[in-house]
Amino acid sequence: MLALSVAVQSIGQKPAALNFSTHFKPMPRLIPLLLLPFTLAAKDLSLEIPSLRHPVKVSLPENFDPSKKHPTLFYYHGTSGRPTTDLMRTHAGPNDWIIVGMTYTHRGRFTLSKESMAAELKAYHSVRQQMIAQHSSDPDKLYTSGFSLGGWYSDLMLQAEPSLAGGIIIGAGHAQIPPGALAKYATKKPVHIAVGRNDPNYLFTLKAFLYHRKLGGNVSMEVWQNLAHTYPQTGSDSIRQWLKLQNNSSDDLAATAEKELNQFLSKAKSLAPLAQWDRLREIKEMPYYKLSSKEWQTDFKKVLATLEASPVIATEVPLYREHRRLHHQEITNQTLTTIKKVNAAYLNLSSKFPKTRQAKLMEEDFKRTEAILKQIKVVPSEKKPTEVPSSPIPQRRIPGNPLIR
Repeated sequence: MLALSVAVQSIGQKPAALNFSTHFKPMPRLIPLLLLPFTLAAKDLSLEIPSLRHPVKVSLPENFDPSKKHPTLFYYHGTSGRPTTDLMRTHAGPNDWIIVGMTYTHRGRFTLSKESMAAELKAYHSVRQQMIAQHSSDPDKLYTSGFSLGGWYSDLMLQAEPSLAGGIIIGAGHAQIPPGALAKYATKKPVHIAVGRNDPNYLFTLKAFLYHRKLGGNVSMEVWQNLAHTYPQTGSDSIRQWLKLQNNSSDDLAATAEKELNQFLSKAKSLAPLAQWDRLREIKEMPYYKLSSKEWQTDFKKVLATLEASPVIATEVPLYREHRRLHHQEITNQTLTTIKKVNAAYLNLSSKFPKTRQAKLMEEDFKRTEAILKQIKVVPSEKKPTEVPSSPIPQRRIPGNPLIR
């Protein structure tokens, strides 16, 4: 799991440099039987890039045609990992997509600076140039993706690299703006964000959703209930759909979108109420949902409304919505006053509804914000050095708002 290490300073001070590190065991590989057909069918190559510590891995599709241009996805591994194409090949399928397993110029933790970002971008440009010139990558369909450290890096790349048509951020989010960042996307760039609900990076994924939408991105997000810093062993339906959309026009997929959504809906109805509610909300956020007809969406919303009116779910729904509101407030207004308010609200709601699942999630948010408050140092007034104000000037901001373990 990736941890963000940001020095918490006195209110109003300039934030320290951002370090990305990981303190968790490496991700287990996906089920071998799931990967085997695609891995064996695809043609694997290696690229030697002088500035990179490991060879870049390239997976060409089964239907690779050097006379045609192919969409290409650059996948960045997590800390202590090696270049890999397995996860994205599994989601893209055996055809059409070129998958590039990238790596970094730095070792271990990544500290963002003008020099470090320039080095990573230079390495990307070297690989990009080779892929376009020698392996038929489509220069108009280049995408970035990554899990954990790779997800944080994809967030930076999307902000800094105009050649990227879009990207997927997994198990990470938005924390800092890189040098030379784009003020606005030239087009409505597609960005997909995926995270486990129990991932300590969850709040940063919400920040990424808001930030890339502010840049003009076409942002979608999926949340895996009951998962922490990992991804589903069977993969993500939303990521599969997203990749198909980038390779096909909406018209080509509109006819099959509702059929697939109906299959998901039919299977969801056999689940227990809480799991069914989770799945229906996942379906509502899927890329294919936007391709479905207004009539289908109307019927779907009726099914969801009926479930949310049931006794088991009815208590969870208002708590879920209030929780989302508190998260939004915490993200968009990072003053000490706000952190104190949401901290008290998390405790209050979790205490009132102790038997709900949402209350357990709020307990974790209470602990996290409580730890932030304990680390904040309030600088005493110069006129009254012994008097510590009960609250700072509202305009003073909490630097970084890190997740506290």
